[in-house]
Amino acid sequence: MDAQNKPAVTYRYWRAWPLILCSLMCYVLTGVVSSIVNVASVLFEADRGWDAALLTGGMSVASFINVVTGYIAGRMASRRSAKPVCIAWGVMFIAGVLAMGISTQVGVFVVAMCLANAAASAWGYNTMPVLITRWFPTRKGTVQGFASMGILLGSVSSMVYTWAYRTLGPALSTVPFVVFALVALVLLMALISDWPEQRGFAPDTMERCAPVADPASAELAEDAELAAGAATGAAEATATAELEEAGAARHAPAASEIRRFFANPVFVLLTVVLGLQLVFSGGIMVQLVPRLIEVGFTLDQSTLIMTLTSFLACAGSFGAGIIGDRFGAKAGVVLTFILGAVGAVAFPPLMRIVQNRACADNPRHDVKTPQG
Repeated sequence: MDAQNKPAVTYRYWRAWPLILCSLMCYVLTGVVSSIVNVASVLFEADRGWDAALLTGGMSVASFINVVTGYIAGRMASRRSAKPVCIAWGVMFIAGVLAMGISTQVGVFVVAMCLANAAASAWGYNTMPVLITRWFPTRKGTVQGFASMGILLGSVSSMVYTWAYRTLGPALSTVPFVVFALVALVLLMALISDWPEQRGFAPDTMERCAPVADPASAELAEDAELAAGAATGAAEATATAELEEAGAARHAPAASEIRRFFANPVFVLLTVVLGLQLVFSGGIMVQLVPRLIEVGFTLDQSTLIMTLTSFLACAGSFGAGIIGDRFGAKAGVVLTFILGAVGAVAFPPLMRIVQNRACADNPRHDVKTPQG
């Protein structure tokens, strides 16, 4: 059929609203722990005498732990059913956040912080994208771009935590995030499956289709039936075995494939660069509120600035996803790197402008000079 005469494809994204909403919520949760620490480092230093530098520095350790848990989560989700893995990470996140609220020892708080942050990262960054890829194999860029806006929307957590700390007290200050995570878990368990066909939807388009209990097995059975028509006896058995092996390779990355990845210097370099970018951006977000307080803003003003900044970045997240779909994933990654570099260069002079403005508005305030 001529390309001009091909019927237009309609993508009914809204039919996958439980997956999209749950993914958005999981991405919101990825930033909850850093947002809590952003504010808790100030509150606990004043109320409990805890070292604020210890709490904010602990997030750097947590970021490196995320690398390990992310690898484990990705392997588990791709080799097995992703849904139970998502549920497990959600339960771990809830346990960690609850422990952060009720802990009265700084050591317990830091351990709980690392646990909750690792679970949230594995849940949002490493397992939900597996489900998105299975539901939208060719349109995952747009869906992922929308869902990842939750990372930025998660900055509201600073304001929520401040309100809960003052209203409910330290022990119950993390309850709003527990409720939020429980809602995401309910959506996941009740309305989402590993494959769209299990819910009666075709991948990408979300067209209605007959529900299939196990799409991967059904695909293998259909391929084996076709092979059986062209081969008999031992040849049929060999063809079926080869198809099963090929199907297993499709749905689970082989160890040899992973070794090939790590033998590729470009892959290793990109992994290191992305990891450093994650650590850098995480450090900036965790230090933002304490730094703004240093230059003369109140806690409420600092959390509001952080929230508004993140809202402005939502357009970039969605835009990068669309660019990835239209022009390829490489274009989206390059754009992200460029924006990250611009932000890193612009951050120190912008902080000095903020410092000068704070000095002009409050000349009696002892403002510390930002170090970049």
